Amino acid sequence: MHTTHKDPVCGMEVSTDTTFSIQKGDEIYYFCSQSCQEKFEKNPEAYIGVSAEEDCPSCKPIYTSEPQSTEMIYTCPMHPEIRQIGPGTCPKCGMALEPVAPAAGQEENAELDDMTRRFVISTILAIPVFLLAMIADLAPQWLPQWLSMKAVQWIEFVLATPVVLWGGWPFFVRGYQSVKSWNLNMFTLIALGVGAAWLYSMAALLFPQIFPPKMQMDGGIVHVYFEAAAVIVALVLLGQVLELRARSQTNTAIQKLLSLAPKRAVRVKEDGSEEEIALEDVKVGDILRIRPGEKIPVDGVVIEGGEPYRRVDGDRGAYRSLQEGG
Repeated sequence: MHTTHKDPVCGMEVSTDTTFSIQKGDEIYYFCSQSCQEKFEKNPEAYIGVSAEEDCPSCKPIYTSEPQSTEMIYTCPMHPEIRQIGPGTCPKCGMALEPVAPAAGQEENAELDDMTRRFVISTILAIPVFLLAMIADLAPQWLPQWLSMKAVQWIEFVLATPVVLWGGWPFFVRGYQSVKSWNLNMFTLIALGVGAAWLYSMAALLFPQIFPPKMQMDGGIVHVYFEAAAVIVALVLLGQVLELRARSQTNTAIQKLLSLAPKRAVRVKEDGSEEEIALEDVKVGDILRIRPGEKIPVDGVVIEGGEPYRRVDGDRGAYRSLQEGG
């Protein structure tokens, strides 16, 4: 009688007679499919950590609550031990989380839509701030006579503040989370640099008298860096949009492949009769019948007919399921 073990990658109960197994040290790990076995071979520490002892909490999956079967689990591409119900950001690197197993017909990428909207609006506001600052610094004679340097700084403040506080808000949140968890990352530097530039500029605009005379220009004005803060936020938003768009295209390709999978399978009963069932009802160990020209519903081992999906002589094939349906 065969015993069962849990697949360290997907958590499925797998019989010890499966053909997919790896021995690591004194432990043998069993897998439901070749896909799970390959993932384990590439990064075994990440999946062994799923069942690690309490002395290694950083290697265990992080859940906000116990996931239900109908809830989508998201993970970080860089830190697979991070698990969360629903979309969000990685507490270690700040990257947007993505589904562990993208489903066919998945909804639009809300993170990409939000970052795109922030990038477009921030760019529209940051460009005049940059141009105005460059003209004021390099060619002040081009400015209208009625436009003083103080007025230029106030215009930069009005245009740059929405970019920093609204467009860059996700970066400040991620930067705060990185400091709180002490997982310093790229967003720590972005939040620190942009925040320092904007706060310094605010102090220089509102309280120029607190700065040493050597830092003051004609009229007691102190140089500000609103354009630097706005441009940095716009450029980082551009990087986020490009990254999320590339990942979204990859997920879309995976979803299209998933949509090609059949929705039903033919199961062979113990008495030899056949019944058509939903893909979600397929269990590990079921004998499935593949008719000529049909697609393979789930992973399995061929037990009759060689390669049934490639045969053209009219014979039917069958194989034993190694994977749950759905």
